Amino acid sequence: MGEHQRHVRAREQILRNETPDKRIMVTVGDKKEQETRKKEIQDERDRVNERMEALQEAKIPWFCPECDKVMKQKLDDKMYRLYNHCFDCQVKFENKLRIDGKFEEWETQKVLKNKLSWLNDQIESVEDWKTQTTPEFYNQVGIQSVEIEKEQWTQNDEKVIEMADEALKDLLKMKDEVVDELSKISVK
Repeated sequence: MGEHQRHVRAREQILRNETPDKRIMVTVGDKKEQETRKKEIQDERDRVNERMEALQEAKIPWFCPECDKVMKQKLDDKMYRLYNHCFDCQVKFENKLRIDGKFEEWETQKVLKNKLSWLNDQIESVEDWKTQTTPEFYNQVGIQSVEIEKEQWTQNDEKVIEMADEALKDLLKMKDEVVDELSKISVK
């Protein structure tokens, strides 16, 4: 007897005020598969939460955290990203530094921090270049059918290491000088 016939018979029994035949449905599932699926769902939720937290940090609030002014100007956005307050608060901060005679030191400190950041990037790129292998390129050649040609460049590894070491030596010397200058400046 098919499922449709069972439904028809159950309706007829209900219409005659009889109790229809009871059926017990048992679902069979793989416990291991269910646990794996639960773990996948939880991992996905964790990834989404991590993304939401990262986006939360990137969002700019409607009101300045220091003065509670509405932040609706482009300059407010820029200053919030740089200093975590609105443009007006930054103007007040810089004005106070000028009054106290500390603005030039603060400005010098900002420039030195930017130099230090640039030097760290350069050092990292030279170290990557030093450990880089010889490059290989694949070119598609052939008119009728697809053929791939491997092009491998050669380099003098000893010369690369020598040049990288020399560049690193100069960059580290520059970094030490910037760090020394930064340590002499103490502006908050």
